[in-house]
Amino acid sequence: MNEVLWTDVAPRDGLQNIADTISTGAKIRLIRGLLDAGVQRVEATSFVSSKWVPQLADAPAVLAGFPDDLPRLRVLIPNLRGLDMALAHGVRNVLVTIAATDTFNRRNVNRSVDESLDEITRIVEAAGAQHCRVDVAVSVSFGCPFEGPVATERVTDLCADLARRGVADIGIADTIGVATPADVRHLCALAAAEVPVERLAVHVHDTRGLGVANVVAAYEAGIRRFDGSAGGIGGCPFAPRATGNVCSEDALQALVSLGAATGIDLEAMCRVAGALADDLGRALPGKLYRAGVWNRLPQAVVAETSYA
Repeated sequence: MNEVLWTDVAPRDGLQNIADTISTGAKIRLIRGLLDAGVQRVEATSFVSSKWVPQLADAPAVLAGFPDDLPRLRVLIPNLRGLDMALAHGVRNVLVTIAATDTFNRRNVNRSVDESLDEITRIVEAAGAQHCRVDVAVSVSFGCPFEGPVATERVTDLCADLARRGVADIGIADTIGVATPADVRHLCALAAAEVPVERLAVHVHDTRGLGVANVVAAYEAGIRRFDGSAGGIGGCPFAPRATGNVCSEDALQALVSLGAATGIDLEAMCRVAGALADDLGRALPGKLYRAGVWNRLPQAVVAETSYA
């Protein structure tokens, strides 16, 4: 199986940490561009307190721009109240985060890991009654800025627990970008022994330059669900120096080279990143949108070409 499900998180995870206010129109253009490029799922916004994430206070207005595309949108929620708000706006796929360490979890959602697990159980039950899918991302799966390295058993136990509670996709997240390809292969193999691999996803950051390599390592370990951000924008506001989600178009290029079927138009993705750079008024971390897609000639044509 080489089909990949790619979730682009630029409209939510990518924009949430930017200080300058981004217009609702620019967010809608970004989401529309991603959908038109063939991205199967877009993380469009979040229903969290505007006090904590003011950039996403326009969530209802953003979602109102996509009445026919809601099945392809995912929304971050922090709790049951957030679920109620998402359901009221027609959302059918939500994401909840839980950390692999108590310290990070308290910094992020102001509760312990056990308290978050109890809340997730209630969210899954309430969402299921409304035919809404619940995904969970396990933050700081490879390392925590407050507690340091995280034991793999801690992460795999959490993944197994979440699966038992009825969570759909379970994401292994390298929130501060400390994972290496060897780390990714090892943890993915252990997690797949606890949870069916088709329910596992990987979310990596490019903080230390290994984002694309880590996506490749996860793919080679059997993972087929990934998150990334157009242009490579983003980072967690609760994790110091955690810059840069892996760039969607850069990582997708690598996966395609391995034979992955993505259904995504890379040239269209580059145009989306270019338009986003214009809207933000800055160059983005991604590389492919600046360099361009390299469409190689068939080998027979290359062999016949004369360089005399």
